[in-house]
Amino acid sequence: MAQALGIIECDCYSDVVAAADRADKAADVRLVRQEQIGGHQVALIIEGNSDEVTRALDAASQGAPSTLKTTLVTNADPKVVSVFDLPGSRFWRK
Repeated sequence: MAQALGIIECDCYSDVVAAADRADKAADVRLVRQEQIGGHQVALIIEGNSDEVTRALDAASQGAPSTLKTTLVTNADPKVVSVFDLPGSRFWRK
């Protein structure tokens, strides 16, 4: 199965932490990084195979406030990955 990235974002840090906990418990994914993206917006990036990331994002959304958004990125182009300093980019630090 192809590798995928999942993005969980919200305007409340504690909601992102709770969503990350649900995602990690529900699927075999790796929590990659957390970013403050302006104001109170927080984003968390996860990675794993497409099915696992989909399952994790579904779990993250369960019981979450309407301000929490999730996005699935499958087979991201390496140029996109490198721009955002994500896993697989030449700039990525584990």
